[in-house]
Amino acid sequence: MPRSQIPPQPRAVRVQTSRMHTAHPEVRRARVDVAALKRDALIEEVVGRYGVELRSAGRALVGRCPFHDDQGRANLYIYPDTDSYYCYRCNVGGDAIDFVERIEHVDFRGAVERLSGRWRNTTSAARMSQRHAALPRRGPHNDRAVRTNDPAASDRAGTADAGQAHDVAERACLAAAVELYENQLRAETRGREYIEARGLHWSTAARFRLGYAGAQELADFLRWRRLSLTAARRAGLLTADGREVLAGRIVVPEIRVGDVHWLIGRAIDPDMEPRYLGLRGKKPLLGWEAAGKAPAIVLVEGVFDVLVLHQWEIPALALVGTHARPDIMASLARFERVYVALDRDDAGAAATATLLLELGPRAVPVTLPAIPGVKDVADLALLPDGQRLFARALLEARQHPSGMSVAATGSKAPAPRPTRSVRRTANAA
Repeated sequence: MPRSQIPPQPRAVRVQTSRMHTAHPEVRRARVDVAALKRDALIEEVVGRYGVELRSAGRALVGRCPFHDDQGRANLYIYPDTDSYYCYRCNVGGDAIDFVERIEHVDFRGAVERLSGRWRNTTSAARMSQRHAALPRRGPHNDRAVRTNDPAASDRAGTADAGQAHDVAERACLAAAVELYENQLRAETRGREYIEARGLHWSTAARFRLGYAGAQELADFLRWRRLSLTAARRAGLLTADGREVLAGRIVVPEIRVGDVHWLIGRAIDPDMEPRYLGLRGKKPLLGWEAAGKAPAIVLVEGVFDVLVLHQWEIPALALVGTHARPDIMASLARFERVYVALDRDDAGAAATATLLLELGPRAVPVTLPAIPGVKDVADLALLPDGQRLFARALLEARQHPSGMSVAATGSKAPAPRPTRSVRRTANAA
């Protein structure tokens, strides 16, 4: 799991050398050279010595949290760059000293004594060198430099519809929110059940970094990461009084070249209104990074429509509604063909007519099968033969275009390039 933002050391400690003549715990804490202790007691080694198996996850390490019954996906993340840990289920974190305090039920002095006794004679310089050699050379500054020199990356991100421009502090908050929500989805049964009920595989949710906004935990997480709550409010993540805007929703991010451009949340509770709630600013086309290089794409309305098509490995983009602004049209104009598969309702029909008029010969309408209960592509995902039905509709649209389509140019429309299995399914139909 990529980590563009690594949390800073969660504890600010002053190093002093004066006599330790008082018993007050905070004074005792201030007179310990914590930085030197951490150089000797690397956080990943401390956690590992307590039987926690760790595996690499980008710039972090991940394992099962010893502070709760950590079943299913592991929730404990170790961040060597900042000598810190955080459990996304317990919502607790800190440094190596905090970890020992918690796991051995001792105070600060007891944790320091244990760490000093166990790691006093190790050679910290060599071990620190090994640590950094083992970690991938990546981070927010390095990523940004690489992206700047990557023409393909610039093309993927620099579309007219990219949405609201965020400053550095806002981007950091958006990235942290995606990280938190992604881990909460792994930990929350309710969120996972909703994803499965919509016909999505877990691999699709992981690929597009879907998340779940739990019960007002974002503000505390941002404080722990030393990120600005003011910037989070500007980005639309928090209300003026600090409440979480997307709480109680499945969260779908639009990520381009590692940067979070926008978030939209879908309510799980059927009584929650509105059903879909996006952050402030212009809505971008969803799914651009996965589909932007294809010569032809399928254009749909909804968030789950586009996720289902990508699950079927069909290049697709979502309008997130029926209205296409001029900048959206400019982005769509780069494709040779746009297969329009909007919802089977009056609004979808009207929007399809507008798109055919605006996009001209490159636009080809797709007629979804007239099946009770099927209004959009996402509904097809719930049918045993839904993928086959859509593949057949797409094939028919290519072979028998109507309206302002292939007939105007005399050329055969290129189709979105699905997988070999999808092509076999369409041909069998």
